Amino acid sequence: MHNEILKKLPQIEQEYQVKLLYVAESGSRAWGFASTDSDYDVRGIFIRPRNAYLSIDKPKETFEWIENSWFDVGAWDITKALHLLRKSNCILLEWLQSPIVYQQYPNVQKELFELATLYYQPKVIVHHYRGIAKVVSGYFPEDKTKNEADAKPIKLKKWFYLLRSLMSAYWTVKTGDIPPMELNKLIKILSVEEQNVIHELVEFKSDKDEHFTWVPTVAMQHLVIFLWQETNVQLAKRTVPDNEILNNWFREKLDETDY
Repeated sequence: MHNEILKKLPQIEQEYQVKLLYVAESGSRAWGFASTDSDYDVRGIFIRPRNAYLSIDKPKETFEWIENSWFDVGAWDITKALHLLRKSNCILLEWLQSPIVYQQYPNVQKELFELATLYYQPKVIVHHYRGIAKVVSGYFPEDKTKNEADAKPIKLKKWFYLLRSLMSAYWTVKTGDIPPMELNKLIKILSVEEQNVIHELVEFKSDKDEHFTWVPTVAMQHLVIFLWQETNVQLAKRTVPDNEILNNWFREKLDETDY
């Protein structure tokens, strides 16, 4: 499938009259816990010719190209990406750490992530991931004690979304840094025993489809409750640079890619 995606990218550039600066996998395949029927969530960042940004009409900031139910490409204009980078957009922060990169303009992934490290706000990251955990799972265990685990059935896919989101928030609370995208990197801050339990669950999930329902173990319930409690904190705001660094980077890329 990787080669099929690569073949489609020039076609997409031609169709939308853009240059794809960065294209990567964004979903469960990049997170490290794909199911047997996981689709390909390809996401990218594009740039237009200079004159498109000098028009009185603002160019469209996004497009979505759909091949079929298994493969789609969604992309953001570089100006939108930089606006969201400045706001600590966690979706973008994940894209920029994807282990599956299909295409990129030289050094774009590295340069954009270095910019992200200048502008990110830990408070925003923790709020985002705790919010995702609530929405995707329906679990609200902040008021529970460590010994009050529930054993309600939940789709295993949703459980992993819950776990990864809370681990991402926990990473930022514990380290103050942008959390890595991949689950196997996130869990490095847990005990060896907890890491092994999660590795076993990833292996268990690997031959299940996305509708498989699972009853969480007591150990996993206790871990999730612990993560909820540990991430329910207030973090200080970081001092970040003004916009000129981002403006200059955008202008440099325009000079290099204008066509």
